[in-house]
Amino acid sequence: VSAPSRDELIERGIASDKILVNPNGVDPEIYSPKVDGSRIRRKYNLEGKTVIGFIGTFGKWHGAEVLAKAFGLLIQKYPQYRDTVRLLMIGDGHTMTEVQRLLEVYEITRESILTGMVPQEEGPKYLAACDILVSPHVPNSDGTPFFGSPTKLFEYMAMGKGIVASDLDQIGEVLQDDHTARLVKPGDAESLMHGLKSLIDNPETRKRLGEAARREVVAKYTWKEHTRKIIEKLKERCPCD
Repeated sequence: VSAPSRDELIERGIASDKILVNPNGVDPEIYSPKVDGSRIRRKYNLEGKTVIGFIGTFGKWHGAEVLAKAFGLLIQKYPQYRDTVRLLMIGDGHTMTEVQRLLEVYEITRESILTGMVPQEEGPKYLAACDILVSPHVPNSDGTPFFGSPTKLFEYMAMGKGIVASDLDQIGEVLQDDHTARLVKPGDAESLMHGLKSLIDNPETRKRLGEAARREVVAKYTWKEHTRKIIEKLKERCPCD
């Protein structure tokens, strides 16, 4: 699913011409700008707010705690956002305790919503309730390349929302700064804070980036397109009449 994964296979002796790098993808009919998030906005009193969203299993590499710190810095430095901006974190997992601690340290528990796990089929509605979607992945602590292909990345793109994401390996290859997303320094809460602020303050930029990201994902990263590439690779390896 990524170049680092391919490189590891080659190191193990797999011939490069036997490998197809096919990132994760999305069903653009399920994840779509047409999805209605109004019920979720009402449920969490988000109407009239600018909503920053994150969805995930809160693994160490997901950077959820970096997002919590960045949001804390944002409210600390720009207190006018305290009444107008909300953080919606969807999911649960290993780093949740640290996320909760940071929200308390920065005194932003009132401005933050932790939904816990939600059903898979509800995910698009939660993303639709957001204005900005964040992929704050961090580098591996042991210095090895980031091998992942985050599914959330393609889901975000398909939703047509403004995206702020870490400029990290495949993420920085799929997204282009100021074309389909705002790319920020991985693991750097201050860099992430500035990325968030740039989209909070500019709804038109969010719209432009979101529309471009949607076009990109529909053209390159649907499951249908990935299936086509796999079949093409198989035909290349096993030519037949």
